Amino acid sequence: MKILIANPGSTSYKCKLYDSADMKVLFKATVERIGDSEGIYTYSFDNEKSIQVNHKITDYFEAVNLTITSIKEKFNINEIDAVGFKTVHAKGVTGCVRLDNKVLKAMEDYRSLAPVHTDVYITAISTFQKLLTDMPLVGLFETHFHQNIPSEAYLYGIPYELYEKHGIRKYGFHGASHRYIGKRALELYNANKVISCHLGGSSSVCAIKDGWSIDTSMGMSPQSGLLNAKRVGDLDPFGLLYLMEKENLSIDETRDLLMSKSGIYGISGKSGDFRDIEEGMNKGDERDTKAFKTFAYYVKRYIGEYLAILNGADCIVFTAGAGENSPALRKEIAGKLNYLNIILDEKKNLQNPKEGLISSENSKIKIAVIPTNEEYIVAKEVEKFLQKD
Repeated sequence: MKILIANPGSTSYKCKLYDSADMKVLFKATVERIGDSEGIYTYSFDNEKSIQVNHKITDYFEAVNLTITSIKEKFNINEIDAVGFKTVHAKGVTGCVRLDNKVLKAMEDYRSLAPVHTDVYITAISTFQKLLTDMPLVGLFETHFHQNIPSEAYLYGIPYELYEKHGIRKYGFHGASHRYIGKRALELYNANKVISCHLGGSSSVCAIKDGWSIDTSMGMSPQSGLLNAKRVGDLDPFGLLYLMEKENLSIDETRDLLMSKSGIYGISGKSGDFRDIEEGMNKGDERDTKAFKTFAYYVKRYIGEYLAILNGADCIVFTAGAGENSPALRKEIAGKLNYLNIILDEKKNLQNPKEGLISSENSKIKIAVIPTNEEYIVAKEVEKFLQKD
């Protein structure tokens, strides 16, 4: 089967065309700065040299159409069996499903929990419906990997009737990434109990046992858990009510504050990008240093929590943008766990391996860097879905 995996962002669009027989990437493309005065379109076939084109890319329709036009240079579009999406959240829907109008309505129903993600995905899905009218569109929801977490991990301390009525509970996100990390850690290190740290613009920690999540830091929405680039993370609900009262904030104003002006950016006051934060910290910027250390503290706290829940672990894995590329962040988190006989090898860590161990040979629990591959997981699940459908 040939499966196109679409990965939309707020101002970007990425895609990969897989041959599911051997999971070879036949085509990949990135469209950046959608809506800006000059967009960037980069694409390549198989292992050929990348081609980059710079020009204004008005909207998602144009971005997706660019990639489809490029694919047609070497493939008949009818050779593609489906388009797969790493969909985020929908009321009453999880797993791998066909993206019909009923599912899109369920995504709309939970829009207030993940407005940026939902709007982007609905726009992208609608674009494909217009451009490839007969193409099966399939979504793997990020919540699926966490569907087996026990009730003691997903329930909140609200009246049980409200949980039953409104579905207010922990769902968890970054499912495709954490699932890949669990799979890869088992292959590389025979690790059945894994703590996966997906650290980047959007971040979460996941406790994985026997290939499935048993707890995760994000809750009912992607705004919870760790600090994110501009999203708030964990916050005392009464602290929030107090803030709304004192600042006379409406619900919409509060949502905007928590979603786009908080997190790492909120503490730094300048940026939510770890590269900027580290640069500022190295220059002695006090607020960048606070942002860096606060984020690392949150991660360490969740690692400790999940070591207790898993009754120990075989491997702690760092993945995603900052997790894969920031030795300083990994040191701040994993360099202070010696009391648990979890020992970081500073030399290996500084070498910043693309994939490999960064723990000492004497470390009781392995520490590793593993690059995530969410598209791989989505492609495999879409293939399974099509075989059953």
